[in-house]
Amino acid sequence: MISTISFHPFISHFPLALLVGGLVLLFLAHKKGVFDNTGAASFNLSMGFIAALMANFSGMISVDITSRTSVEVLGHQGYSFLATVLFGFCLGWSYIRPFSRTAVLFYATCVLAMLTSIYSGYQLVF
Repeated sequence: MISTISFHPFISHFPLALLVGGLVLLFLAHKKGVFDNTGAASFNLSMGFIAALMANFSGMISVDITSRTSVEVLGHQGYSFLATVLFGFCLGWSYIRPFSRTAVLFYATCVLAMLTSIYSGYQLVF
C-alpha cells in the first residue's frame, strides 16, 4: 500500500502536466480555428482538477504525519488552494467559453499560481 507521504509527491505532478496539456490543446484549437474541438482539452483540465484535489488532500494528511510545523507549510498550502480554485474556474470556462478574455485571464493566473505552488513545495523539499 502507498503511504500518504509518498502519495503526495507522486500525485502532485499530474495537475501541472494536465493543465499545460489542456492549455496547449486549447491553443492548437484556437490556432486552427476549430472552436468546437475543445473536448480533449476540457477532459485534460477535468483530470487535472481531480488530481489537484487529490494532491491537496494527500498533502494535508502528509503534514499531519511528518515532523514539519504548520508554519513551514502554510505558504505552500495557500498557494495550492489558490491554484486549485483557479483550476476549477479554468475547467468551467473551458466548457462554457474557452476562448474568451476572461478564460484567458483565468488560464494565465492559474499557471502563475501553479508555478508559485510548485516553487514553495520545492522549498519544502530542499
